[in-house]
Parts: sequence; C-alpha cells; structure tokens
Amino acid sequence: MVDATTLIRATLLGLQLGMTLALVAAGLTLIFGMLDVINFAHGALYMLGAYFGVTVATELGSFWLALVIAPLLVAVVGGAIEILSLRPLYGRNPLYHILLTFGIAIMTQGLVVEIWGAQSLRIQVPDALSGTLTYGSLSYPVYWMFVLAVSTVLIGAIWLAISRSDIGIIIRASAHDTEMVDALGFDVSRVFTGVVVFGAALAGVAGVLLGASRSVNPGMGFGVIIQAFVIVVIGGLGSFRGAVFSALLIGLVTAYGALIAPSLTDLFMFALMAVVLIIKPSGLFGATEAA
Repeated sequence: MVDATTLIRATLLGLQLGMTLALVAAGLTLIFGMLDVINFAHGALYMLGAYFGVTVATELGSFWLALVIAPLLVAVVGGAIEILSLRPLYGRNPLYHILLTFGIAIMTQGLVVEIWGAQSLRIQVPDALSGTLTYGSLSYPVYWMFVLAVSTVLIGAIWLAISRSDIGIIIRASAHDTEMVDALGFDVSRVFTGVVVFGAALAGVAGVLLGASRSVNPGMGFGVIIQAFVIVVIGGLGSFRGAVFSALLIGLVTAYGALIAPSLTDLFMFALMAVVLIIKPSGLFGATEAA
C-alpha cells in the first residue's frame, strides 16, 4: 500500500521529469512543425549539453556558468547542423532527414567517447541547491525543486512567446505558408535556422539540468530521444501545447509506474502511446493544431 507521502513525492518527481522532458520535446516538435524534419540528432544535442556542462563546471568551477554557456555552445552546434546538412535536403523525401540525423547522432556519440571517454561523469550541484526540503514526513531534494521551477518558467515563457509575441506570429506563419512570409520581406531560411538553434539550446538546458541529477554518459542521448518522440506522438506532431501536456503525462506515468513495477515503466509509456493512437491517431492535440 502506497502512503500519501510516497504518492506526493512521486507526483513531484513526475512533474519535474515531465517539465524537463518538455524542454527536449518542445524543441523537437517546433523543428518538426516548421521544417517537417524528424530530427533524430536532437537527443545528441541534449547529450552535448550535459557534456559541455561537465566541462564548463569543471574548468570554471561554476554550475551557473555551465547552465548558461553549455546551451549556447549546443545552439551553435544545432545551427551548424541545420545550415550544413539539413538545409540542402528541405523539400526532399523525409527519409533522407531521418537517415541523416540518425547518422549525425551516431557520429556525435562517437566523438563524445573520443573526447570525454566512455565512463560516466556528473555535474556538481552547487552548495546552494544541495540538501532537502522537509515538510512533516515529506522530504524532497532542493535541486529537484529547482529543476522543476526552472523548467516550468522556461516552458511558460516559450508558450507566451509563441502565442503572444511578434516572433511567435512569424514562426507560426512560416510553418503554414513560407511563400507568403517570404513575400512579406522575412527571410524564412533565417527563421528556420533560428528555430533549430533555439530548439538545440533548450535541449542543452535540459542536458545540464539532468546532468547534475543523473549520470552523464554517451548513451543518454538515445534514451531521451525515445521518450521525446513518444511525447511528440502522443501530443500531436507539431503541437507545442501537446508536447507540454504529454510530457507531463509521461513524467507522471513514469513516476507512478516506478511505484507499481519499476522494471515496467517503459511498458507503461508505450502502452499509453498505443492507447492514445488507437483512440486518436493524430495525437491529443494534433487535429486541433492543424485546424
């Protein structure tokens, strides 16, 4: 029997995991929604964020600098990938994008092993975020609360920017009618590059945040990209709102599933995806966003 304290702790953990995964899935769904590119290299960018964070935190001795510098470095890598490899393939068979980005992910993993080695690393949590918060019988790590707060603020800011700002209008318009946006004087290719760069930076932030609470290893990119694709499919391809809601759903399913059967958490996740696709093949918000 699960007591109330354990249930509350699992809920907080699920929300924290969900909001962090939303950072990865948000970039992935924005890139697909605008460019029609299924970017398998997005998990590799998340991994690079963690490794860049390890290097910056070790060399400069500051987690806070790592949280700022590492995502910027990942953004540069994302921009280079878009300009040098994805851009020449726009308008072609989507299979080309899948094979290309999958190849980039494999090459990135190999480079990581060559540069940082195959052993697991860790980003040191700053003293200000160490320890636990205690309320009655409930205790929860301060750092995990920090991750939940930062992820929530970032996702909220992105949501407002997409729905309310002029930049958001341009992004949404470019996704639906590139020729009209071009005719209005906006360089659509720069908008595309900006979306990829922004999505890469979000993946980098998630890599640093989780790199301080999990082990940083060369296989972490492939693990998170599977979860991110499940989130995007459940939420609806190209739907930012769907990505956020389904990320929270997957986070809670994972946390509650760990209480029931820790070895079957992946089964619960894929079972949820199957149920959603059977009931609504376009995803939870796919049809709404398309309309």
